[in-house]
Amino acid sequence: MVIKIKENSIELAELKRTLSEEFGDTYKIFNRGKAVIVIAKNKTIGATVTMLKNKILVVGTFPKLWMAIVYMISLIALGIVIPLAIYFIFYHKKMKAVEKEVVAFIKEAYAHNIQVIPI
Repeated sequence: MVIKIKENSIELAELKRTLSEEFGDTYKIFNRGKAVIVIAKNKTIGATVTMLKNKILVVGTFPKLWMAIVYMISLIALGIVIPLAIYFIFYHKKMKAVEKEVVAFIKEAYAHNIQVIPI
């Protein structure tokens, strides 16, 4: 999901601290690179929060990079249908739940920095 914010209004360190205060007891939170925060429910379920100048991207995904690589290799080795079916049956709903929980918290915590764009 994309959250539009005022340009450079939220810093990555501040966002990580706020997320750690809220989700620190239930999720494991760590950095991956300069602009990415990973929120891991367990070894296979999580979300990434990517900071850009004027938006925050929250995507439900595998929290560990090696898990994503194993999934991509299985897509190549087994074909598209079987790994995709396994992903949607076992992982997708749980990843989306973590994603929605994080997005709801960010929208609530940083309501004063979020831009409302009329349609």
